[in-house]
Amino acid sequence: MSELKDRLMRTVRANLNHLLDNVQKFEERGGLRSIINPESADEGWEEIGQNPRPNAANAAPPAPQGPKTLRDYYANLEVPYGSDLPTVKAAYRTMMRRYHPDNFARDPEMEKVATDLSQELAVAYQAIERYLRTGSY
Repeated sequence: MSELKDRLMRTVRANLNHLLDNVQKFEERGGLRSIINPESADEGWEEIGQNPRPNAANAAPPAPQGPKTLRDYYANLEVPYGSDLPTVKAAYRTMMRRYHPDNFARDPEMEKVATDLSQELAVAYQAIERYLRTGSY
């Protein structure tokens, strides 16, 4: 159970970091003011409660940009990059049995996390399967 909880928490943290990165990018582009009045996005607005930007030495490494790569999908299914379809299918089925939302019906919070994880696993499996069958994902 602790392995499942650790995996689910890593997934939640990754999704939260992705969301926070998107919010930060939105703020850097001018935030809501840029939508309301794009011409005055940088004029006369004072941000309250903003921390100064960290210097380059203390800044966190940048998050990966762009769409997920095929390597990311293999990593989601915890199989080596370049594995064949039967290996990927076996790993997908094993992980879906382990992390299926019905296994966590008693705990609504864990069920929600398991639902997100199972959807992520399904997308990864479909992308790899499509790649192995057609050559594009």
